[in-house]
Amino acid sequence: MKIFLLSIFWGLWFANFSVRTVISPLLPIIEHELNISHAAAGGIFSFLSVGYTISVLLSGLLSPRIGYKRSIAMGFMCLTISAFFFSYVETYAGLAVVSSLMGLGAGIYLPSAIPLLTGIIERKNWGKAIAFHETAASFSIFSIPLLVALVLRFFQWKTVFLMMSATCLVVFSLFLVFVSDVQPQQKKSVRLARVLVRRDFWIIAILWIFAAAGSLGLYNMIPLFLVEENGMPLELANTIFGISRIGGFFAAILTGFVVDRYGFKKVLFVVLSTTGLSTTVLAIAKPIPFLVIMLIVQATVSTAFFPAALVAVSKLTNPSERSIFTGTTIAVGVIVGLGLTPVLLGFIADVWNFQIGILFLGILTVLSSFLLKGI
Repeated sequence: MKIFLLSIFWGLWFANFSVRTVISPLLPIIEHELNISHAAAGGIFSFLSVGYTISVLLSGLLSPRIGYKRSIAMGFMCLTISAFFFSYVETYAGLAVVSSLMGLGAGIYLPSAIPLLTGIIERKNWGKAIAFHETAASFSIFSIPLLVALVLRFFQWKTVFLMMSATCLVVFSLFLVFVSDVQPQQKKSVRLARVLVRRDFWIIAILWIFAAAGSLGLYNMIPLFLVEENGMPLELANTIFGISRIGGFFAAILTGFVVDRYGFKKVLFVVLSTTGLSTTVLAIAKPIPFLVIMLIVQATVSTAFFPAALVAVSKLTNPSERSIFTGTTIAVGVIVGLGLTPVLLGFIADVWNFQIGILFLGILTVLSSFLLKGI
């Protein structure tokens, strides 16, 4: 039964993640169709991140009061509707509005799902369970570009969002039928100020910023990088883009076992420092075969951060504060790491090129790993 419930959560996270990651492989088409700059194209993810940050903060504060299941249900209703309307937008302003609403729907999920999962699974198996859950994001990251490349052969790009909306509706229905709520374990409210004064919170939040920047922030701009600076056809770029993400799926699974054995601190240090180094090399990779190899290495390693970080959050908190700690940490990481990174990379590319922005991102990510000494 627990495996079945884990599978439902896996489907929820896959749908939640895919609705957002599907924008990236379509970004070159959207950019040309709306005749916007690289920075403006990256700005779509900023609107998405603003909505995501608002909802993830509200989720951390409200889900312990209204229930985790009800919170997830509200988020998926918003996500399903916004994905549907994304297929009908005609202007950049429309994209901004729908992207913000999509972020609002998506951000509610994780701060509510983690307390539900840790309430269902024994503590000794949290690493493996959270890692399995996180493979949904990894699977989305490598499968969605390949799906887009296939769908674009037969349909227009807006059809992809109709498919995403339908996927959300299906997994959302299964969730409502089969998953029971877990009563939030708190007698009184946990104040946000109680979390904000914690040193370990700010360390994890800063690490999440650079992990999000090096993973999803960079991910969202890679198709533009391959098409605009390396001259690849869009279909080839999305195919390479998707294949390069396959390793992340296995890395997420392996991370769960490694964290349970060696602890989250050692794993996070190795993952972050390696992510930074591979990002730095990616920036200066010139021959296309070497570039593809570095895409694979960087994507594989960077994905391992998130299951390990979620285990860290779960073990650093008690049940009453876990939701608000998770939500606030993700909010800080998303608004800076995911919201600003595509815009900054796009702006640097408009002025110079993508390589300079990627190089600095890699260096800063390596330096951030040393913050773990403070935990």
